[in-house]
Amino acid sequence: MDASVPIFKQTLGPLGLDVPPMGETGFEKIVAEYRARLEPEQGPVHIAGMTTMSECRAALLAVREAGCAPAWVSWVCDGDGESATRVHMLAALFVAEGMGAAAFGIDCPEDAAGARLDELAQYARIPLFRAGAGEAVSHPYERTARDPDVIPCATGTAPCFVTRTIDVGEEIECGPDLLEDIIAAEDNPVGAVKIAIREEDDVDIFAQHQYAVREALCLYADVPELLEGALRVYQGRAFYDGTGGLEREELARLGRLYGLIVL
Repeated sequence: MDASVPIFKQTLGPLGLDVPPMGETGFEKIVAEYRARLEPEQGPVHIAGMTTMSECRAALLAVREAGCAPAWVSWVCDGDGESATRVHMLAALFVAEGMGAAAFGIDCPEDAAGARLDELAQYARIPLFRAGAGEAVSHPYERTARDPDVIPCATGTAPCFVTRTIDVGEEIECGPDLLEDIIAAEDNPVGAVKIAIREEDDVDIFAQHQYAVREALCLYADVPELLEGALRVYQGRAFYDGTGGLEREELARLGRLYGLIVL
């Protein structure tokens, strides 16, 4: 997992924006703000100093839409591996990796950097680096120590893990009681929360309440555009259990764009 640091042609830093309820900015507005700061097809890009999942995801989408890949992503965290907004670096890694980041780095207290990189290296499939160190940091890890049946995903703040036989429970509809239904579902002894996206309004309802998801998220939709809409606004990394009957080619595309995990 050796990596040489490229000469970055562009850098995207924090904007100080976040989606509700933590902030007041719509996600597409954040994507547009980053997109406006990019010169098309001028890469590689360093997405630097991230502290919120919404800005990191928006920047990654903007880089892709501007044709500026590859993108290296770095986050600022404390010695425990959490950002100021309580995003755990494993969750940040899983999301950035799923959305096509070429490498992932952390800017944290020097005495904690080694331990945090070692923790990330247990799961990372892309190179890791110490942000601001001037060179990539390579941490070899034993792939055989990782259970291949345990699949990493993430909420908007925390890492979580699923298996191909996970119990997702009953589907939750995107109605007026979605928030209460999410909370109730997470109190049940199942491995994930499953939310159904059946029409365009459901995407907006889901966007308003997705912050409440604290377990692995399974998204259901039988229309590709609806699933994509939900994946775009979800500030974590979701999975799909195959019950919607969507084509493999479409699911693969959504996986490349948004890190969708297909069981």
